[in-house]
Amino acid sequence: MNHSEREYITLCKQLIEEKFHFENGGGSLRQRDLEWLADSIEESSGIKLSLSTLKRIWKKDYDQTPHPATLDALASLLGYKNWQDFKLSQNLFEGSVAKQQKKGKRIFTLWTILPVAIFAVALSWLIAFRSGKQDKPKPVIKGPVSFTGNKTVSQGVPNTVIFNYDVSNVEADSFFFQQTWNNMEKVKIDPKGHSHSNIYYYPGFHKAKLIANDSIIKRFRVHVTTDGWLPLIRYTAAQDNMPVYIKKNKPLTDSVLHISRDDLIASDVNVDKNFVLSYYNVREFENTHSDNFSIDTRTICDSSNTTPCPGFQVVVMCEEHIFYASVVKKGCERDLGIKMGEVTLNGMSTDLSVFGRDVYKWQHLQIQVENKKAVIYLDGQNIYTINFKKDFGKIVGIAYQFLGTGAVDYVRLTNGENKLVYQDEFGSPGLERQNH
Repeated sequence: MNHSEREYITLCKQLIEEKFHFENGGGSLRQRDLEWLADSIEESSGIKLSLSTLKRIWKKDYDQTPHPATLDALASLLGYKNWQDFKLSQNLFEGSVAKQQKKGKRIFTLWTILPVAIFAVALSWLIAFRSGKQDKPKPVIKGPVSFTGNKTVSQGVPNTVIFNYDVSNVEADSFFFQQTWNNMEKVKIDPKGHSHSNIYYYPGFHKAKLIANDSIIKRFRVHVTTDGWLPLIRYTAAQDNMPVYIKKNKPLTDSVLHISRDDLIASDVNVDKNFVLSYYNVREFENTHSDNFSIDTRTICDSSNTTPCPGFQVVVMCEEHIFYASVVKKGCERDLGIKMGEVTLNGMSTDLSVFGRDVYKWQHLQIQVENKKAVIYLDGQNIYTINFKKDFGKIVGIAYQFLGTGAVDYVRLTNGENKLVYQDEFGSPGLERQNH
């Protein structure tokens, strides 16, 4: 049956309240709940919603339809790519939302993360929401809270981090450690203890979280760097979220960065499964920030690919989040994703057909960012411009993601002072010229 937008909005609000155990009194949330919600939305989606916007949405007599970006932000809290994905995934029950709540049924949603999203280990997870209220009190913090960590190896993966914590000044029912953004990696910890260790299998700039009840009380940044370029693959099936490191000392072929299907087979990769091949280079870059930089690269997909929709994604990792631009085979544009600052676009709800190309030919991709204005070029042509507002901090890594296999001819990174801070020509004299 067809359902109105209002029913979906009402359902979304209810699920958010239930997930975070908000006390909804008289149709509105408390100020501290709204403030926490605004922070969580910004962290999960990169979209910053004002308190006034959230107050309007949670007013008892609110009967308007919010801006699409606002709906996308709300859906992100529940683990969906966007508002449309939330709507498609919901089996809106017979009758009204109130009927379903009265029956006390559980709503289960399966969401598979797009394989080309960096930091996102391609996996699926199940989120269960209970309609009955189970109010958890907010933690009471009476003094300092400490949360630090030390890597057991200075560089590379896998990398165990020993976290030290002290929550003796916090009153809460339960305490958790969460490795990064993925809620499925949340584990319960002993409030009387002081140490918890965790293995990071992927390089990147991770933000570990110390959680009391359902509130984040402390974060710690973990920068897992690489020694040059690290190739790895991950299968896209939900049960195969562990990476496979490629057994090749130097992933270079004919002066390009390239891992072939033969290399994957030599590393015991099952090439008959769907997989994502990644090249990571995570390091410190000199005075290079997310609001002013440019990256220039040339990339190609391997013609031996068997995937029906091959493509690649260029990712710029920052302290707070990531930038990325994708190129796919013509006809597969629905699978595209673009993220510049807090602005995230996908091919399902945005016309990104200009990013559909013959990916078996070299594609010259440039991203130029100046004062939070990103201009994307393909083969020297300005094809897309995005203005954003959020600063993601320093640039701390570059990565390439391929659906199938592919190669990189060169990469050059320039900072806001037009200074070349990193380049690699993959095989030219002076193979890797870095941090000039």
